[in-house]
Amino acid sequence: MRKYPATLVRVFENKLEASANTGDDITFDENDLKQATDELDINVRQVLEIPSAYSSTRALPDEIMEYGCVDIEPNESDQGETYQFVTE
Repeated sequence: MRKYPATLVRVFENKLEASANTGDDITFDENDLKQATDELDINVRQVLEIPSAYSSTRALPDEIMEYGCVDIEPNESDQGETYQFVTE
C-alpha cells in the first residue's frame, strides 16, 4: 500500500481502537498522522499534506470507506489544524 493511503488507514484503525464511533465523524490531527507514520516506519516530509491530498480530490481507501466514511474535511477547531473522516 502506498504511503498516504496506508497512513490514513492506520490513523483510522488507531481511532477505532481508541473507541471512536464509526457512525460519527472521526477527528484526527497532525499528532495522529505522525504516530501512524512512525508505526508504519514511513517517511513523509509533511504529514499534513496527506489529508489535504484527499480532501474532495481522491477517494478514501476502501478500508475506511467500508465504515461509511466518504471524505476528509478540515475541522474548525481551536486545537490547531485538525481534520475529520466524514460519514454519509
